[in-house]
Amino acid sequence: MRYWATVLLGLLLLVGCGQQQREQPAATAEPPLPEGRLAVEEPVVYATAAGDSAVVSLRIANGTAEGDTLVGAEALAVAREVVMRELVGDTVQTAREVTAVVIPARSRVAIQLVLRDLQQAIEPGQMVLVDLRLARQGRLRVRVPVREAPMAAE
Repeated sequence: MRYWATVLLGLLLLVGCGQQQREQPAATAEPPLPEGRLAVEEPVVYATAAGDSAVVSLRIANGTAEGDTLVGAEALAVAREVVMRELVGDTVQTAREVTAVVIPARSRVAIQLVLRDLQQAIEPGQMVLVDLRLARQGRLRVRVPVREAPMAAE
């Protein structure tokens, strides 16, 4: 009987410790916002064949006191059309197609740009030039590195 009481007490302690750990908020390691300017962070696109669509993922960090709006994007050297998608959600992100993306003051916004109907293949090691059109700042040219596409899970 004493054995089972000890085992039960041990299990209760383990379960209690696990709940305390889950309740603690996860620490985020966000870098500071760029002071007084807009900056593009973590741009990437994966290798894609000509004729297919490629997705450029990036974040725009606004370290200014005023908001701005992304109103368009172009990648004329590689794609006939660029569609903007805003990533929404904290834990599970979903992408929704948009015609403009508001970038509030002192914030970060995650964006995807779908490069449709690639005119040429993009290969790892290349850079894709993307022009972002912002309502306040004007044109912002971004050099997006092309990486090897991740292997699909089998």
